[in-house]
Amino acid sequence: MREELSRIDLTPLSELVRIKREEEVLAERLVKIEDRAGKVSRAVYDRVKRDYETRKAALEQESRPLKEKARGEYRRLKALRAQVAQAVDAAALDKEELELRKDLGEFPDKDYEERLAACEARLAGEKKDLDDVDQTKAKFLEAFRSEEELEAGSPVPAPAPPSARPSAASATFVPPPPVAIAAEAIPSVSATVIGGSALVPESPDATVIQQERAAKSTTGREPTRAIPRARLALLDGEAVAREFAVKPGVSTIGRLAQSDIHLPTPDVSRRHAQLVLSEEGCFIVDLGSENGVVIGGARVQKHKLADGDVFVLGKQRLRFLA
Repeated sequence: MREELSRIDLTPLSELVRIKREEEVLAERLVKIEDRAGKVSRAVYDRVKRDYETRKAALEQESRPLKEKARGEYRRLKALRAQVAQAVDAAALDKEELELRKDLGEFPDKDYEERLAACEARLAGEKKDLDDVDQTKAKFLEAFRSEEELEAGSPVPAPAPPSARPSAASATFVPPPPVAIAAEAIPSVSATVIGGSALVPESPDATVIQQERAAKSTTGREPTRAIPRARLALLDGEAVAREFAVKPGVSTIGRLAQSDIHLPTPDVSRRHAQLVLSEEGCFIVDLGSENGVVIGGARVQKHKLADGDVFVLGKQRLRFLA
């Protein structure tokens, strides 16, 4: 495995990291120049903005062949990771089988201890290989804006068969407990029930009809209230790089792949924040992240979002659209 890993070409990554940082600087300056538009002459404003946009376009042109080469190497890395993950699974199953056979009285203590030591050494070695592959993957992620951009054009892996057992890494992963939110601070969401079935949206963008927890109307039926659709726009400068639909109820934002809104960058915590969408509006809540949730230059623990609000998670800027 280590020989195959050493053959992964990482040479485009250092240049891509440099280009990415220069693009971030230019994007930040393009945002700042809008705040100064009315304070300088139109000719100077246009000249400086055009310069930044030209430089940004040149960086994009420079990065294009480097990204294509990096994506090709990343596809090789993904295939290698799948092999190593399978080896971890196999070693974990062998250890589990050995422990079961011992419980059934198949091995004497000395024989079992020798076999167990060999199983554990093999499992530790496979896990170390998997960790080395994941560290290499992190270098690729650092060179791209997101994992989605890195995987653009990559084939979608085939789903595991229903009988496949989970990997050792997923079997032992225990997510951190969610942060409790006071009920009086953020209302809960419950769908209207008709004939014993809850109404749920057919798509993330659909409007959801929710039961209003108030007195019944004169008809004897529960009045209903609509929860408006909502979205998050991930910004690249002032351009929208990607949009996410916000589902009613609680949505997690973080670096974990299981997150409802997945932001796979090192500056975003594994479980960074959560959105709570109900008929009362949408609240963002910090989940104890390292870089926090910043709105208007100030770090917040909990904030009710209005249409057009921009908040920052690490270096990621997102706009709430109601």
